[in-house]
Amino acid sequence: MKKRILTAAILSALILTACGNTANEAADTSSADTSSSQTELSVETSETTKAPETEEEFHQAMIARSVLSTGNNTRLKAKLRQLRDGTDTTISYIGGSITYGVGATPETCWAKLSFNDIAEKYGTGSNAHYINAGISGTPSVLGNLRAGRDIPDSDIVFIEFAVNDAQDKLHKESYESLVKTLLTQDNAPAVILVINRTMEGYSCQEYMSQIAERYGLPVISVNDAITAEIDGGRMTWKDYSADKAHPNPYGHTLIEEMVDNMFDVIDNEEPDEEYTVPEAPVFDTPYMNAKLVTPENAEDNPDFSITELGEFTPINGGVYGFDTSYAHDGNSEGSMKIKLKASSFFIVYKRNDSDNLGSIDVYLNGEKLKTINANDPDGWGDPYAVQVIKFQKSKDMDIEIKMSEGSEDKEFYIFGIGYINNED
Repeated sequence: MKKRILTAAILSALILTACGNTANEAADTSSADTSSSQTELSVETSETTKAPETEEEFHQAMIARSVLSTGNNTRLKAKLRQLRDGTDTTISYIGGSITYGVGATPETCWAKLSFNDIAEKYGTGSNAHYINAGISGTPSVLGNLRAGRDIPDSDIVFIEFAVNDAQDKLHKESYESLVKTLLTQDNAPAVILVINRTMEGYSCQEYMSQIAERYGLPVISVNDAITAEIDGGRMTWKDYSADKAHPNPYGHTLIEEMVDNMFDVIDNEEPDEEYTVPEAPVFDTPYMNAKLVTPENAEDNPDFSITELGEFTPINGGVYGFDTSYAHDGNSEGSMKIKLKASSFFIVYKRNDSDNLGSIDVYLNGEKLKTINANDPDGWGDPYAVQVIKFQKSKDMDIEIKMSEGSEDKEFYIFGIGYINNED
């Protein structure tokens, strides 16, 4: 993974050495994927980099350390030229609650602050356009399903799911599918990964940085930047966050600084060789080019048709990001029937810790596949995506969804049907 001169490993070593720790202790605090670069760049930096001494120097070292990788700079440089030329340029942010802006306001979250910086520094007035597609509580499984709907034709895309994703195969493949779907779009967007952490130190940086390295992507590691400060005693978690995960207003401005710094670094780099999207994945990309069907667009998907609504009625009203749903109100009868050509099939539904909510049974070609219970102690009214079907190749499917026995008088809200038609 390509690094700048002030890499995470070197800066961590310098900072901790300045506080009386040994080089070996510093190496223990650096991320796993920085060790090779420390040797590679040690000669270049050992005589030219002075260890931080003042509060401002430590702060600047923290911001510099957030540049985990600048990747291949071809695409981002092209988009910056596009901005400077006055061409309309859409800058999108997709992620969970940190991207949505929890801990700040819509105008003071890191996404809006960094967009304002980019628009002012590189734009020509009104040619930069902002999309914040963050939805609280959601991982890349749902993010991948809704990307085509929520961030279409974007020129620069920030992806932030490092504290919401799990470490399993589904999340790894969904995240990589999202990355590759964006990279293979006709307008060749620049994709930037943002890696956060929780108070306990949870982060998906390890596998997300592997994906970044394979695809040559810039990575902003808030994780690396603040962890060394917390470990070194120069910052507490409460300085950054008022809870266990979300930046406070100061934390949002820190991430804004990290984005601004990354853009400065890449803008001042020499151009890299032409970028080519790698064919071979790190994990796998079975969920590329996902479609998300909602009541608003159900007629627009040629591979998908609802032949019967049964007990599910399209209604207005849902949660943030999903304005409508197919709702069972506990009174109607009959099942929803769907004809579909797909390799994978997901249901996005409302889950909550509520006895008012019941469960549904999902059938494929008359055979029961799965029961989904919306009454979930982990839920709080959030949209949740569950995978029902996964095949290697697309198949014609007859799907039936009906309330489970004992749930006939309960509520159930389907926000969307996600599917992938993988015919390759």
